[in-house]
Amino acid sequence: MKRTARDFALIGSVFAEVGSGRITRAFIRDGRSLTDGVYSNGRIVINEDHQTADTLIHECLHRSHPSWSERYVRRTTSYIRRRMSDEEVMALVGEYKKRARTRKRPVNLED
Repeated sequence: MKRTARDFALIGSVFAEVGSGRITRAFIRDGRSLTDGVYSNGRIVINEDHQTADTLIHECLHRSHPSWSERYVRRTTSYIRRRMSDEEVMALVGEYKKRARTRKRPVNLED
């Protein structure tokens, strides 16, 4: 995909905002929805746990049910995730953080 000058400007503005700081990682409790992030009063709060939980559930379903289609795994992931409490999400992500290994080199999916 060829990038335009506007693309580079937009990407640059995002990097500039990240570089300015005032960003916090925290679990966001919102009784109405699964909030991944919020901007308020010049500060950004990012909730990494919601996306981490979604991805973890999704990939665990692939591993435990390799015959399931991608569509069915996505639907089941959403089904499970909507039924989890905040405490269950925090516990799942906490367990993941204890057990996951960090690889220094990127994983190349083309190999």
